[in-house]
Amino acid sequence: MNQQPTFTLVHEFDAPQKLVFNAFSNAEALNEWWGPAESRNTVISLDFRPGGIFHFQMDFSGSVAYGRFLFKKIRPHDLLEFTNAFADKNAQVVKAPFDVQLPLEIFYRLVFAENKGKTTITLTGRPVDASPEETAGFQSIAGSMEEGFGKTFDKLSVYLARAKTTP
Repeated sequence: MNQQPTFTLVHEFDAPQKLVFNAFSNAEALNEWWGPAESRNTVISLDFRPGGIFHFQMDFSGSVAYGRFLFKKIRPHDLLEFTNAFADKNAQVVKAPFDVQLPLEIFYRLVFAENKGKTTITLTGRPVDASPEETAGFQSIAGSMEEGFGKTFDKLSVYLARAKTTP
């Protein structure tokens, strides 16, 4: 059996682990930082538990796309696992709205670790039930994923700086 390719990104935040993890579990927080930097993102629903769904809308200057997480494993404040997919307005999985042939779902694993008040997230992603063409598409966008997650995590850093100073 072929090993699925993985995408890995490590990012450090100047915030305690509990605060970083909790930013994934709160709709108000997610409205501020989750999603592509070039879009306005809105939480439609958030059921933060194993088997629960995070459904969100992304507004890109005139066009709308939707996404969803299906939470698999949640171990506060250490681990978060979910599948991520483009979705329709009813949270049903749909193909990516661009030309690259991608897997319908990507499995992500985020491991949170704190050291001296700073938290590192190690994110890994891999295609779920992908065809060879979809796997190649996933591999072809590694640079875009690195840039996209980097900008999203930059937005998270701004949120965390503000949250650390809010009583």
